[in-house]
Amino acid sequence: MAPPPRPPPELVADIVGEILLLLPPTDPATLVRASVVCKLWRRLLADPSFHRRYRAIHDTPLLGFLHDHYTYGAVSVPRFVSTLPRRSSPFPQPKLGHRDCSVLDCRHGRVLFDVCGYSINLIVWDPITGHRHELPEPPIVRSLYSAAVLCAATVSGECDHLDCHGDPFLVVLMALDVTESVMQAHVYSSETGAWNLSAHRDLRLHVARKPASTLIDDNIYFALDSAIITTLLRYDMYKNCLSTIDAPASHAHEGGGFATLAMEDGSLGFVHIRDACLHLWSRNDVDTEVDDDGWELWRSFELGAYIPNPCSQVSVVGSAEDAGFIFLSTDFGLFAAGLGSGWMHRVSEPGHYDAVFPFMSFYTSCSLPSYSVEIEIAILEVCVHSAENTMAPPRLRQPPELMPEIVEEILLRVPPDDPATLTRASTVCKHWRRCNIPEFWMFEKCEFSKTSV
Repeated sequence: MAPPPRPPPELVADIVGEILLLLPPTDPATLVRASVVCKLWRRLLADPSFHRRYRAIHDTPLLGFLHDHYTYGAVSVPRFVSTLPRRSSPFPQPKLGHRDCSVLDCRHGRVLFDVCGYSINLIVWDPITGHRHELPEPPIVRSLYSAAVLCAATVSGECDHLDCHGDPFLVVLMALDVTESVMQAHVYSSETGAWNLSAHRDLRLHVARKPASTLIDDNIYFALDSAIITTLLRYDMYKNCLSTIDAPASHAHEGGGFATLAMEDGSLGFVHIRDACLHLWSRNDVDTEVDDDGWELWRSFELGAYIPNPCSQVSVVGSAEDAGFIFLSTDFGLFAAGLGSGWMHRVSEPGHYDAVFPFMSFYTSCSLPSYSVEIEIAILEVCVHSAENTMAPPRLRQPPELMPEIVEEILLRVPPDDPATLTRASTVCKHWRRCNIPEFWMFEKCEFSKTSV
């Protein structure tokens, strides 16, 4: 009787971990599919140390964006639009149980909604976990106000905000007391469950809801509603004080909108459109070699080189405050534009985009699905029926690609006594599926026949 075939050499777990680290974060389903290949891979993907290393080598991916969709009767309904490949988005549409509500802010994996009504009703929603937190009514008079949501560890710096789902959060609300012409800053803490009046300043301008607020270090910037000159309101969370900043003098109310964001050096950025050009300004209060208004023109480029012509109207409708790109609404769709390298990609179809709130987060911390035949079948269906998304998300920094020869050597070491393992491995990504070619199978048979001698 011939001796039983000798098993192939096992793949070192450390090597598998290095391979899985290179899977793209812009397609969360890839990690889920990899988790059902075998028990070893699932154990590696469920390890918290893998999550930390994965986030360290990848930029925070853009998973989608939110905006207010207006239906008949001017009823606002928040809508989440995924920028992931089709059938790869794990997020459902927000179901808040209210008929008319709008998006106020989105940051650190959380979304802040404002429910329209006679009272002030704010809701914080976590798309990753599905958890929603209804806030008590703030102690202000119903008037024009705006708010920002952020991780509670922002001031202390104890969190990198890459995976703080379920952790305490803060909501900073700005409202004008029209009876005394005083701007008030109220802060809500999810730990205490109460509002606290943090700062106030004599001011006669209302706070604008759009564009969205911008967080830079310990400062939150809001836009003030003024018909004369665009003014920003800065709230210093560390000092608990309010101050105002005038926008660049060249910015005029021409209908092109504007947005604020964080520059690479940590300074405040201001972007707007004028004369068919996109202008980006930088402001650093420490720098004395700037203009009298404190702004320095950092870059300008023509929009005609990136957006199809003719385009009757282009407006800035949002920004990713830490990622260096903005959103532009055009007659040809919604575009994401990188301010550093000048790239531009269409991320959604044409529509009414009054304000866009990007949702950027990793999707590795959730519980992986159970290892079962049902999960395998569902993943195979996704692999067979999925199609490429023509509206690709912005290109951020990419890790080094894994060489095809190394991938094939890895798959050749998958034992043949479990055919489902190779089937599951073929669903991880397109390249791995392409390895299921006749040449690969012939070579695998040859390799395993050698080990049976």
